[in-house]
Amino acid sequence: MSLQPQPNSTRPLGSAWVGGVCAGLAGPLGWQPVVLRVIFVVLGAFGLVGVLIYLALWLVMPGGREQREAPGLEANARSGLRPSGPTTLSPVDLGVAVALGLVGIGLLWLVQVTGWGLPLPYLFSGLLAAAGLGLIWWQADHVSTREMSSGRGWRRLVAPLLAHWTSIVAIGIGLAALGTSVWMLVTSFESVLTETGRLLLVLGLAAVTLVLAVLPWILRVRRTLAQARDTALLADARADMAAHLHDSVLQTLALIQRQAADPKKVAALARRQERELRQWLYGEEPASGSLVEALTEEMLDVEADHGVDVELVSVGDTPVTADLTAIVRAAGEAMVNAAKHSGADRIDLYSEVDTDLVSVYVRDRGRGFDLATVTDDRMGVRGSIIERMRRAGGRAIIKTAPEAGTEVRLELPR
Repeated sequence: MSLQPQPNSTRPLGSAWVGGVCAGLAGPLGWQPVVLRVIFVVLGAFGLVGVLIYLALWLVMPGGREQREAPGLEANARSGLRPSGPTTLSPVDLGVAVALGLVGIGLLWLVQVTGWGLPLPYLFSGLLAAAGLGLIWWQADHVSTREMSSGRGWRRLVAPLLAHWTSIVAIGIGLAALGTSVWMLVTSFESVLTETGRLLLVLGLAAVTLVLAVLPWILRVRRTLAQARDTALLADARADMAAHLHDSVLQTLALIQRQAADPKKVAALARRQERELRQWLYGEEPASGSLVEALTEEMLDVEADHGVDVELVSVGDTPVTADLTAIVRAAGEAMVNAAKHSGADRIDLYSEVDTDLVSVYVRDRGRGFDLATVTDDRMGVRGSIIERMRRAGGRAIIKTAPEAGTEVRLELPR
């Protein structure tokens, strides 16, 4: 089943002639975009009413795609990272655009001749202001947001503005048009205003035009930063899920494979895994209410599943919170790694609770390993220990070397 575009109030930049307002309104209204373009052209001839309405809608309607693409296609297109680029009009669209432009010019001339139009200073001032704002806003719609999504500090806020020299030139031309528009408008009032009045009018118009010019950029930056934040949250959620699957489901499946000849052992493993998944998926409260009890449960599971001795020493205790669950899971993964790969027959587990820090140590005197050789796709160390602690606001310090054992130090501020 294909994904159909949902009616909304966004401007599809891919099919936009100017700002995409007509194309965006056509979907919800069920009209053809050309009908709305004709309406705006006709209204624009009468006191630039259509131009004002178009600019207002351009400002309030966010830009977007015509329809949602499959995740793979969006990833391949790197949506939001590449500039959307200018829209190339087909020969038919180009002919229609020229025809609409001629009709608009003719209607505007007719309205002005009949005396229903604006005074010429106001008309030319309005046209220059519309052209300047349109040029600046078009740049805001089409610049790349790569630096805003991946950059750091204040530079990512102005990165779209400095993305390419053509953007700077276009914005400069737009600002020049706005400045000329303000000058023409102030000049038309020169005979009726005092020097102070002209100064106040210039300052007021300059402030308004500057706000209008930068407002779409501010909105674009806010939307892009919000999208980047949502993407980061989604990536963390996926990483949490991957780490949990690695720690629980994949480990259990490996144990079931080794214990396939023992139906009772397989059933016990399956029941325990089902209980853990229900707790994780539906937020059921764990049976253990303190850090020591939770670490003891992890320790007993490792001893039962892998046949190694784990000795726990604890200094202080504290109730288990959502953040402390991360350190318990990371410690469990560290013990599982030690039991499976170190070759040691004993693992030392030590926990300490201070007023401002919770620390857990997992040590073995086994064969150790070279941490630099651990690739990014090894979820046991990277995802289930290091990244899990980072997402929880803590850190994991791993000290190891070949034939020198391994120490995993987990720290989480309180």
